[in-house]
Amino acid sequence: MKTIILAGGKSSRMGENKALMKIDGVRVIDRIISEFAPVSEKLILIANDKTMYDGLQAELLEDATPYAGQGPLAGIYTGLVAASEGPCIIVACDMPFASSDFGLKLIETLIENKRDAVVPVTEGQIHPLFAAYDASIAEKVKMVLNEGKRSVRSLLDQLNVEFFKMDTISETVWNMNTQEDYIEAVKIAERGGRNEL
Repeated sequence: MKTIILAGGKSSRMGENKALMKIDGVRVIDRIISEFAPVSEKLILIANDKTMYDGLQAELLEDATPYAGQGPLAGIYTGLVAASEGPCIIVACDMPFASSDFGLKLIETLIENKRDAVVPVTEGQIHPLFAAYDASIAEKVKMVLNEGKRSVRSLLDQLNVEFFKMDTISETVWNMNTQEDYIEAVKIAERGGRNEL
């Protein structure tokens, strides 16, 4: 599988770049890369400014023109085009406890059930920014962007999606949006929270 990390957000609620914040002395982006590198044939990182991520073990890309700055859907499109073919995991850069084991479960479901996408669901909330997608849907993503739509939900409406129901809220799909979330992430790490279900 290929892993596509979305690191292009403005982090307006957090007030600083979430990917570069440190938890237990390690930047969030480094936590994600070290978690997914061992199981990925390719790591692709999509960013607004590639220079912030120089030296990382990933292919660094900026959003494809003319979709730059148009949100995660543009990042998904850029990543899937770069992946070219096969199953991919999309993971947002603000998910410090994203689990490669869970990612592999999503990929396995994608392949076995011949889906375009497999998206986790917890208590009715979908998590499309830590989900499995087949690279073959890139043209559908482009079509949605060309229609002026920006929500990932608009894309899912066009796909053969399986919603993967999780029995409990899991840290693996939890993301940080605010300074309060960051403080909570530090506490989770101190309690021994790891990238697992």
